[in-house]
Amino acid sequence: MKKIFLFLIVLMILPIVSSCKPQSNGELEEITFNLTYIPNIQFAPIYVSIDKGFFAEEGLEVKLAYGNEADMVALVGSNHQQFMIASGEQVLLSREQGLPVVSVANWYKDYPVGVAALKDSGISQPSDLVGKEIGLPGLYGANYIGMEALAAQTGLEANDYKLVSIGFTQVESLVSGTVDAVVVYLANEPVQLRARGYDINVIAVQDYIELVGNCLVTNETSVKNNPELVQKMVRAFRKGLEYTAAHPDEAWTISQKYVDNLTEEVAPIQKEVLKESISHWQIIPETREEQNKRWTNMMNILIDIGLMKKELNIEDAYTDEFLP
Repeated sequence: MKKIFLFLIVLMILPIVSSCKPQSNGELEEITFNLTYIPNIQFAPIYVSIDKGFFAEEGLEVKLAYGNEADMVALVGSNHQQFMIASGEQVLLSREQGLPVVSVANWYKDYPVGVAALKDSGISQPSDLVGKEIGLPGLYGANYIGMEALAAQTGLEANDYKLVSIGFTQVESLVSGTVDAVVVYLANEPVQLRARGYDINVIAVQDYIELVGNCLVTNETSVKNNPELVQKMVRAFRKGLEYTAAHPDEAWTISQKYVDNLTEEVAPIQKEVLKESISHWQIIPETREEQNKRWTNMMNILIDIGLMKKELNIEDAYTDEFLP
């Protein structure tokens, strides 16, 4: 039954594999790189690595696939495919379920989630959230985990505030007064709100607790049996990361080839989204001690909110052997 389930996942994902790739010279190794969500400016470093030939320099021809994170982690964890972008919490949750995924490079140095409120609301610090209604997409994912981590770290109890599921309508729900505050991605909704002329306060989770953000993820089989391939992917990925950070305008132009809705009309906001995203990226690799702290914090939060049942050896969840 498990094999049939994985086969069906493959059939669902294959039709949306991107055709954006360099021309093959017959010598490149074809790799599917799984990205969650849909084509988006947040994946600019990967588009850059394809367009500038960083993957090709490593002998790799990369195809992009987009879809549900849980489905893709099943593919990578079972070694049906080898690489994806996944959140730190997804790595830990998947490992607890027996999927041996491994982070081989941190992408974000900050957990990119926070709570936003209109400036005239008087909400500027966690204690101001007492008695407030806080909107978020739902009781799942990075927004929920970030909010729970913020509450746990700052002494807020579950009955101090009310979480309201509003879907992905944070901007509209906040400005309409539907809720008092909203949980946001730091590089997304705050940029949109300010672009519309709203003065806001943002309580960033990263200011209170260090957690693991998005990572380049593979599996234990690849790390053990094909370390050369993993090393090539890490090198090419990091080249794209560094190049995008140094050349954001060029990265924007390149991303337009891969993301259909990056028109000139939305350029001012989306360019700002990219620049804000860059400010949260892990350009210089952290020490093992720093990484251990982030992974341990993430595991403890997941246990505290009931998403994980027991502690894991966090050093099995990531490796820094492929980093410079």
